[in-house]
Amino acid sequence: MMALFCRGVSRLLAVAIVVAGFCLLPPEVLSRAPNLCLWRHLVHLSACPACGSLHALAAFFHGRFGDALEYNRNVLITGPGLVALVLEDGYCLVRKLIHR
Repeated sequence: MMALFCRGVSRLLAVAIVVAGFCLLPPEVLSRAPNLCLWRHLVHLSACPACGSLHALAAFFHGRFGDALEYNRNVLITGPGLVALVLEDGYCLVRKLIHR
């Protein structure tokens, strides 16, 4: 059975939209956007552990792995994790369609 994310929306659809966004937007575009880090603004940190994650994922999905690591090292887990979710849900969908 395919995992449902929120109110019946498949997780595959949600994650595929997020990955497509990272594939379409280069990190340079994200750099021109305002900094929306809530932790940084609320707690007045110079940088939180997640700062740079969006830039890192955008660089990861553009194949710029060195840049991705410079933005945030958590991309070592989040990037392959997103790929694994898409592959797992895609496999489940294909299996479901074949066994109909």
